Amino acid sequence: MTTPRSVRILFLIIVELARKYTRSLVLGFFIGLFLSFVFWKTYPYVSTSFFLPTERIGLVGDFSPSTLPQVIQDQVSIGLTSLSADGAPVPALASSWEATNSGKTFIFTMRSDMKWHTGKSVTAHDINYNIRGVTLIPTGEHTLIAYLQYPYSPFPTLVAKPVFLPGLNGIGPYKIGRIQLSGGSVKSLQLYPTDESNKQPKRYTFYQTEALAKLAFKLGEIDELADISSPSGIADWGNIHIDEHTNYDRIVTLFFNMRNPELSDKAVRQGLAYGIPDLPWERAGSPISNKSWAYAKNVRKYAYSPQEASRLLKTTHLATTSAELTLSTFPAYLDVAQQIAAAWTALGVKTTVQVESAVPANYQVLLSAQDVPPDPDQYPFWHSTQTQTNVTGYANVKIDKLLEDGRQELDQEKRKIIYTDFQRRLVEESPAIFLYYPNLFTVKRGK
Repeated sequence: MTTPRSVRILFLIIVELARKYTRSLVLGFFIGLFLSFVFWKTYPYVSTSFFLPTERIGLVGDFSPSTLPQVIQDQVSIGLTSLSADGAPVPALASSWEATNSGKTFIFTMRSDMKWHTGKSVTAHDINYNIRGVTLIPTGEHTLIAYLQYPYSPFPTLVAKPVFLPGLNGIGPYKIGRIQLSGGSVKSLQLYPTDESNKQPKRYTFYQTEALAKLAFKLGEIDELADISSPSGIADWGNIHIDEHTNYDRIVTLFFNMRNPELSDKAVRQGLAYGIPDLPWERAGSPISNKSWAYAKNVRKYAYSPQEASRLLKTTHLATTSAELTLSTFPAYLDVAQQIAAAWTALGVKTTVQVESAVPANYQVLLSAQDVPPDPDQYPFWHSTQTQTNVTGYANVKIDKLLEDGRQELDQEKRKIIYTDFQRRLVEESPAIFLYYPNLFTVKRGK
């Protein structure tokens, strides 16, 4: 069968053009390959950026690129461990670990299937925690040894902090895009999903105060305002949905200054504890979160009882003196402080409220909030040597010993026994009264 003349002429023309423009054709071929590769790599980013609406979320606080809030860090990366709902460490980047040398050495075996957002495989050499008194030595691609200066059984909870490569590249389901800075503070940042799922991109904007954040919500700059202390001012602002949830990582607490002679008697502190009126939040029974694996239920309860308060106070020097107390607090807790002061005054202990901007050097009673660490270790708050963080000045030899043992014991069941004893003794001694877990609110604009 013969080839038609027109086909032969077309073939000769193509051959001649190929000879004449060989360099351009080869260059165009490789450019096409490169652009195809770029499109394949950036398609998830482009599709979510231009075709899916962005969630616009507001947060209150001042953060730098190295101190981003946990809610963002957890979306961008993970740590060697992760924390379960009860605060116990569970595998994350590390598939397993073991403690040796009485808790001074931890050996982590890392997963081999994890990749950074850059596409690079995660190895032990990438782990860059900077923890005082800890030396990290990789002994292979997937084995990391942590040498501690002192035994510290809660160490696996410290390495639950997400890790990053330079440029804030992580391992999580989102990656950080553009960051807008004002001075050294992050004004806003963009998160993009790292896969081809239909996850929406997110834009976080940060505000110095709740008042500014609420104004931004009203002006339409954001569609969601997360974790604020009160929805007042926007609760009736159009079609919105309000989610209220309890913050078990924080306890509003009444601290007694143990150096003050008016409060040195345990019966005084217990009497005042029974004189605190019922408050409309979930009660906290001890300094350890009731969601923790170490929480002890069977501690002394200080339910509101004016009769028990009067009985105890009558046995103290307050019954024979005209003692007065000053209750120091911050603006956020002024209403609660006034309720407590009124109840104590009704018991015969005249109490005035003083609003502060910082913890006074020589307060009598302080109403404030304390963050609850995920591990039950309470050494910084209650050990007698911790003069900067033990705000009550509490000193008790038995409590000191329990706190020392608790951070050295490696067996969780034995640690639970230690911290149960610690909670019972501390609540009985009442250098502080653990009042309640505060509520947080997230406000979303209706669709």
